[in-house]
Amino acid sequence: MTMTAVQHRYSYQRMQGVLMGISVQGKIYSTKRAVSQQIMAIFRQQTALVEPLSLDEAYLDVTDAVRNLDDAVRLAREIKRQIWNQTQLTASAGVSYCKFLAKIASDHKKPDGLIVIAPEEAPAFLAALPIEKFFGVGKVTAAKLRDLDILTGADLKRLGEERLRDLLGKHGGQLYRFACGEDDRPVEPVRERKSVGKEITLGRDIRGRGEMERILEHLALQVERRLIELGIAGKTLTLKVRWSTFELVSRATSQPQGFQLAQEMQPVLRTLLAGLVDGKRAMRLLGVIVSGLILSDELRRARQVVTPSLWQEEHVQA
Repeated sequence: MTMTAVQHRYSYQRMQGVLMGISVQGKIYSTKRAVSQQIMAIFRQQTALVEPLSLDEAYLDVTDAVRNLDDAVRLAREIKRQIWNQTQLTASAGVSYCKFLAKIASDHKKPDGLIVIAPEEAPAFLAALPIEKFFGVGKVTAAKLRDLDILTGADLKRLGEERLRDLLGKHGGQLYRFACGEDDRPVEPVRERKSVGKEITLGRDIRGRGEMERILEHLALQVERRLIELGIAGKTLTLKVRWSTFELVSRATSQPQGFQLAQEMQPVLRTLLAGLVDGKRAMRLLGVIVSGLILSDELRRARQVVTPSLWQEEHVQA
């Protein structure tokens, strides 16, 4: 489990608050949701500004709970102690002044570390940080940057915002700001999630339907994992495709009993794909999105309604 506590009200020259990140490690399995609620309750004892990202990850704004960086470190240790006492799970904590650095710090020394990145330390830390550690830099983006001999945060900063935007679009501007230690995203205690999805930009354009289906299977498994982790499902399944011409198209279908498991998504995705692929156009991007989100409990109720009605219809016909 990852908890990232964040103080976002700051200037880049002078710290006005503190951020904290904590990653909780352990085998939770079927009780994960209950344990997650227990840990989130520990967080909310310290601040009302808790932004859950999943069952095992959240941001916290602890501005009003601490007076300085030393206070934040003591608070992180106390949260780690409470988590261990109540769940017997270890926690790795990170403390800094913005979401990006707090998250990086919380991931830095798992499973039981405590890392502090003060404002005066951030430039050197970011300069040495490998590009793969920056948000949104996956294998394809990393390969593109490495081809230009861009290996670290210092290289990103040296390249400049304009050049990064030319290379990576809007994300290039965000990467430059992160490399400069700038992240003014606020902690949002209530966030309305509209969809859960996963997409991949391919390293090479492909035309073979079989290869596309294998990629979709992998994406569906990742979406399933995230849906189960969040304890939700969705009534609408969307296939997203970008051709090598950069034309973006999507196809969607809905069902009242919803989608959560990859085995439920895969046959539908294959059908949607069959309606798009002609063997002539090359594909550059594939994506799987589940929307119309509902809680898993609602999904179970919806399926209980559907199943008896089908049985009764068959029974009458017999």
